[in-house]
Amino acid sequence: MNGTRWGRSALLGVPALVLVVLCGLGMSTGVLAHHVVIQSGTADLSTSGLYGVDFGLSVVDNKQKVRQADGTVVLRDIRLIRAGFAQGKLNELCITMNQTILGQDYTLKLTGGDGNLSTWEVDARNVELDGARVAGTLTLDGVVKFGITGEDVTTIKAPDGSYMENPLEATPSRHRFGADSTFAEFTQLTGKVYAMEIVGPFNLPGLKVKIEPGRTTCPAPAAPTAPPG
Repeated sequence: MNGTRWGRSALLGVPALVLVVLCGLGMSTGVLAHHVVIQSGTADLSTSGLYGVDFGLSVVDNKQKVRQADGTVVLRDIRLIRAGFAQGKLNELCITMNQTILGQDYTLKLTGGDGNLSTWEVDARNVELDGARVAGTLTLDGVVKFGITGEDVTTIKAPDGSYMENPLEATPSRHRFGADSTFAEFTQLTGKVYAMEIVGPFNLPGLKVKIEPGRTTCPAPAAPTAPPG
């Protein structure tokens, strides 16, 4: 999203545990380092609310590793919804990733927030996520463009104030569906996220990372009790 990104399939083989540990290096203060990446197949995400400024989404293609019956691994294209925003706030956050090691299932769970549904305490900049499935209530406001091509979506700006070209890296030749809005608010958002990348600062108070036995998911989020500040 800032012109210096690596290939999106580069980290697909890295265990989710390693990536979450890297994300949690700043957990003592709740401020995570720049360029946080969660990319390890799929993760379940839920949040009471997400409010974004300079929001855009597009249908895109990505690569997925698939193990065949003979044990070989091949890459195949999968279609995803990619959403991004320049600045945003979240009201509580939960991410779970299921892993199997030596035949045993476990779930890595990352949660954050202050437990107060009236506050939007999680700050994030320059965020992008790929979702295989997303559900919730979406409200768009400001200048709204619906049904544009993915490559024409705008989110982040260059140092000179102009919008970066094709920030969601949609394939121009495919002219996939896109939407663009000055403001966007999701409430009771849940989804299966294939990748999430946060290039700017990410402030996540109350950050906790734990391992649970078995395969679990995030609980269904409650609705916010106040609008974003």
